[in-house]
Amino acid sequence: MIRVLEYIVNFIVDKIILWPFYYPITLLMKEVKVGGSSKSNGITILALNVDRFRGELEILSQAGFKVFKMPYEWQTRVFYAYKDRDKKLEFKSPLVNSLIYTDRIRLRKYLSELLKKIILKKDIDCVITANIFYNQDFDWSAVASKLGLPYIAFHRENLVVNDHMYSVNIEYAKLLKEIGFHGSSIVFHNKIMKSVYDKYSGVNQSAIHALGSLRMDQYIHNIKSNKNKINNSRITLFSFPSTTAIEGIHRNNFSWHRLHDSVHASFIELAIENPEIEFVIKHKGVGWMETKTLLIGLNAFDIVNLKIHGELSDAQELILESDVVTGFCSTALLEAGISGKPIVYPLFEEAHDKRYSDFLCFSDALNMFDIATSKDEYKELLIKKMNNPVILETVMKFRELQFERHVSSLNADTLKKYSELIIREVENSAPII
Repeated sequence: MIRVLEYIVNFIVDKIILWPFYYPITLLMKEVKVGGSSKSNGITILALNVDRFRGELEILSQAGFKVFKMPYEWQTRVFYAYKDRDKKLEFKSPLVNSLIYTDRIRLRKYLSELLKKIILKKDIDCVITANIFYNQDFDWSAVASKLGLPYIAFHRENLVVNDHMYSVNIEYAKLLKEIGFHGSSIVFHNKIMKSVYDKYSGVNQSAIHALGSLRMDQYIHNIKSNKNKINNSRITLFSFPSTTAIEGIHRNNFSWHRLHDSVHASFIELAIENPEIEFVIKHKGVGWMETKTLLIGLNAFDIVNLKIHGELSDAQELILESDVVTGFCSTALLEAGISGKPIVYPLFEEAHDKRYSDFLCFSDALNMFDIATSKDEYKELLIKKMNNPVILETVMKFRELQFERHVSSLNADTLKKYSELIIREVENSAPII
């Protein structure tokens, strides 16, 4: 079946037959509507790789942008034009005489004609994605830019809270310099990421922005409202895989395996020991099978007062409705910090080993948390902080500084900044259609 599909796609691409892609894409290209309605400020956005966004498209729609979702199955179906598509390591920067390079020229010629037709049909003014490095977006972004359309990458991976991740992002920035950025702007959440890419990516600094996270404006408003609750008798663990914040070859040598097991097992024990309290484990899907296997072995899914929330549940809502939050290496801890909730941080097992200090998250900001240096202290602190959730004013100020450093401005003006960037990019563009 795959060979048949490959033959058909290559025939379509070689002959530049547009309708087999044009009609399904435009038919399945759904507009993002919030509350069943939409309003338009005159700018229409096409979003690629839409499942990678986490509410940003709805926020832009509410702000007045008309947003269309590119159907992912059709966006990626053009990949069958690559006969060597499985060679992922060579895909981003193929040799000039390689088959991938030759196929790329063919495919982009086809996509240029296809995208022109889609742009005219839907009045597209701008194209966005959620990451710089998605292979699925690579050809579409290059073609959009060649046609003079603004292409903006709202980069999702922004948490740099240990020395290792800082080094990793330097290498990613160097990779971008090697492959080139085919777009008009890159948006990061924080100045840490911007400074890395300013220095190492080869992209013009004026095209790199640190604007914060779109998802935080409403959250900041919610913190100040009656949505931020206490005395709910709920403790929430933001689950983490044993490889969290560890990249590349380092995963072959080291993981947070003992910490992962000890934290989750302690949490289960507490749930059993305290049936009057609701315990929540929130996971993002990444590495979940490891944790799920552990929880099954602990009969966790049979515990009445233990709730498991997956990647689709709202982390911010959970924070606001919890009395205590715990986790290890997550933006959720920074979000919980500004909500005024106690945060218990597990500094035991591998996390207490100086050999792994470069991998320890928030090592320069541990004063934000209540630190547990053993499994017993971890359990004790979770209950103690639920009964006494007071946070010192000096700690709150430090948490706010860390939130603004890594996530977003507390002025809740991020949407304004994003909107101004998009409008400016569109006004300054000159599409060749």
